[in-house]
Amino acid sequence: MTKTIEQRVGEAVLQKAKEVVIGDRTFTVAPPSTATLLLVSEGISLLPQVSLNKDKIVEEVLFVAKDCRVLGDIVATLILGSKHLTETVSVEKKRFLGLFKHSTSGTIDRKAELAEWLLAELAPTQLYKLFFDLIKDFQLGDFFGLTTFLIDINLMRPTKVVETTVSGQ
Repeated sequence: MTKTIEQRVGEAVLQKAKEVVIGDRTFTVAPPSTATLLLVSEGISLLPQVSLNKDKIVEEVLFVAKDCRVLGDIVATLILGSKHLTETVSVEKKRFLGLFKHSTSGTIDRKAELAEWLLAELAPTQLYKLFFDLIKDFQLGDFFGLTTFLIDINLMRPTKVVETTVSGQ
């Protein structure tokens, strides 16, 4: 069942999390924070900067495909959000017949795990559709407006004060 525009706007305004089903797994995707958008932007900047020759499209796509592993990272970041990319876990080990306990903690890179799974399980068409399904409700217009406004302020502020003197003084 498709949602009406009013339902989608209401969900965006209320910042409701949505569920995304990928294969046999279900993920709860929260609305993006600014930190999530920044991380996605960083990932996009790592994609190869090439213009593909339309006459040799197959060869060129296959040539740059090796540099596109970051696609999994980008989609994983969109799904997990900036707060859930890693997880710290504590493991308690028993030693010497269970008389002594030793606790260690480690960090699990959830983004790397999910990125590898996405690249292994999804066809390019599915990854493409998933990416656009995830970003369609993000407040990209607001983020663009904020960054454009701040860039304009930065361009208009004076950066250097030049003192002029009259010749002969």
